Amino acid sequence: MNPFKEYNKISKIGGYGKLFYGAVYIMLASTAMASYMIRHYYVYGQWAMDGVLQSIMKSIRTPWLDAIFKGITATGETLPVIAATLFIIIALVFHKKMKEAAILACYMLGVWRLNEFLKVLFHRPRPAASMHLVEIGHYSQANSYSLPSGHSMNLMALVLLSIYLVWIFVKNKKLNTSLTALLLAYGLLTGISRVYLNVHYFSDVITGWSISAACASAIIMMHQYICSKQKASIY
Repeated sequence: MNPFKEYNKISKIGGYGKLFYGAVYIMLASTAMASYMIRHYYVYGQWAMDGVLQSIMKSIRTPWLDAIFKGITATGETLPVIAATLFIIIALVFHKKMKEAAILACYMLGVWRLNEFLKVLFHRPRPAASMHLVEIGHYSQANSYSLPSGHSMNLMALVLLSIYLVWIFVKNKKLNTSLTALLLAYGLLTGISRVYLNVHYFSDVITGWSISAACASAIIMMHQYICSKQKASIY
């Protein structure tokens, strides 16, 4: 059975069929980007842009920027991300969106485990520990490695699926746009904070973002396809 053909049904429910096809394109593009970044690391080692970004970040450091980025990066640690995920799950359950709550829980657990697996698989060393502006958490062996950035991948995965949930459940389009901009800015700043604090290379961050975009796109496709098969409106 062709899922693209079958999914056409959902376009009649609120006109949101474009979300599915948009997710397909984003998944293909982000998968290609992540594959390219990983291949470059294996073939050539360090990216030239990593050194350039490290130099730029070092040149703009000030005490107040240090404090801001340390605060931002702290919100992307494991426990805050788990807390945010649980909050969204509880909100979904409260509004009787059990399917979406279950999907979000499985999705975030899967992304976290995937990040741990990839870090151990690639075992890329982090920037020199003497240059770190924050301590690295040691919840697992994977935290000792750099590629892909856990903060960038895990937090952006939550941000992207949160944006999707906002767009399918919140009717106010101005609010949708504002929340999307704020969430994206937060996700991007969290990744940038890892480079600023010199605990990750910029290529680690881009790879993390790309993998999270691919994972989020796959979940969006699956969710909307399930809804269309069940002939249930999610709007």
